[in-house]
Amino acid sequence: MLNQNLNTELKVGIFSACGLAVIAIMVVTLDGNPFSAKKQVFYTVLDNVGGVGPRTQVRTSGVQIGEVSSIDILPKGARVNFRVDPKVAVPKGSFIELRSRGILGDVYLEIVRNEKNPDAMKTGDMIPKVKEMNDLGELMSSLGSIATDIKTVTSTLSSVFGNKDGRSSLQNILNNVEQITADTRDLLSGQKSNILRMVQTMSNITDKINALIERNDGRLDDILSSVASASADFKVFSSELRKVSTTKNRQTIENILATLDDSMKNIRTTTSKVQLIVDKVERGEGSLGQLVSKNDTADDIKATLKSVQEILKPATRLKIEIDYKGELRNSNTAVIASAGNHFNVRLSTRPDRYYLFGLSDSPQTQKVTRTQRVTTVNGNSETVDEEQTSPEDRERLRFNAQFAKRFDALGVRFGLFESYAGIAGDLYFFSDKFQAAVEVFNFGSGNLKNTTSDGRGFARVKTYGNIFVTPNIYLTGGADNIGKTPRPLAFLGAGLRFTDDDLKAIMGAAALAK
Repeated sequence: MLNQNLNTELKVGIFSACGLAVIAIMVVTLDGNPFSAKKQVFYTVLDNVGGVGPRTQVRTSGVQIGEVSSIDILPKGARVNFRVDPKVAVPKGSFIELRSRGILGDVYLEIVRNEKNPDAMKTGDMIPKVKEMNDLGELMSSLGSIATDIKTVTSTLSSVFGNKDGRSSLQNILNNVEQITADTRDLLSGQKSNILRMVQTMSNITDKINALIERNDGRLDDILSSVASASADFKVFSSELRKVSTTKNRQTIENILATLDDSMKNIRTTTSKVQLIVDKVERGEGSLGQLVSKNDTADDIKATLKSVQEILKPATRLKIEIDYKGELRNSNTAVIASAGNHFNVRLSTRPDRYYLFGLSDSPQTQKVTRTQRVTTVNGNSETVDEEQTSPEDRERLRFNAQFAKRFDALGVRFGLFESYAGIAGDLYFFSDKFQAAVEVFNFGSGNLKNTTSDGRGFARVKTYGNIFVTPNIYLTGGADNIGKTPRPLAFLGAGLRFTDDDLKAIMGAAALAK
């Protein structure tokens, strides 16, 4: 009896174990293996889920890779959460499409992967939707509307052609169509050769047009581009015109048009008078008519105009340079001011010559007067040298007016240097980036060795060099008053030089700034 009870319990235990195993297999099959790798979780937002629910399939390239886990209602649309197999990488830039298998098939989510992006999306990211399929209900509603319209059309046709009169009208229409077809057949059979000739002519014209297009392909592209640009400009113009053509400006526009109408009338009147004058000139009437009608006079006018053109030709090649230079001199008791300023304008009509006009504000030197005084002390006579200084009697503001001629790297200038006649030599190095000059002017009598003189030498010599840091900025340095004072005056400074191109650019920028 005990063995029988044990056998019964053993059977019940085995049956229960098998049932639990079957249930576990069904759970793993239907809900996935809970012990497998963790799935990727993504979500998307749809305006209309269109039949999507939990356990709806998620596919890519037609292969199921996951399923929808849950759907959350949002204020606008719904959030669809779904799981994806971790073995499948979803590239960044992928998107969701809502698809259906057939008209009555199930709805599923299709992940359209972006194969060009190697980076994968992270779990929890949103995969945006790009487009949705039309809702099946809307499709069936549209089909119902179409069926209703077809029924209405068929009922209308039935009411028109269903009675005896309608059938008679339809028969007449068919007879007329048959007659038109027969007449067309007769016409085409009689004009077959002409039709063939027309078709051949059209074919030749088409070939010529194609050849013309091939030869002018680039030009056609330019024309189309120009047309597109002109259309864009016209669109902008029309938009601006709409802004201007307001009710407030309408009266002003009408006044302008009225004034333009009056101006056109005056132009027509003036044109008629000018035409009368032209007719008289053509007939040789009046002084102007005789002047135009005679060939000798016309030749003289041409010769005169040619001469005037030759005279004015250098002016058309005129180049202007504006130069400012400031100099700072060393300390010297023979100098009152320690700074000098020079402002000059160069007018160049040819590359090898130019004219220079300007103003200079140079330091004013003192003239020195030396005298000897004899003193007697205790019967002994002593000679004492005395010096008296006084400013030169001349203006600090002086004028420059020079003519320059250049021979490659050597240049020569002569004219007025700080209101004194003089001559100068220039040297140009490194494509005119370094310039050296020696100026000799202010010729006068006297000898520095003569202690009784006023300290004036034979001439004033100034030598300096300019180094251009940029095309418009340069540094200068040299020595001045060589031969006029016991010790030359060294100086350093900087300058600015602008050409006419620079001035045009500056004035253009100033005009744009307004």
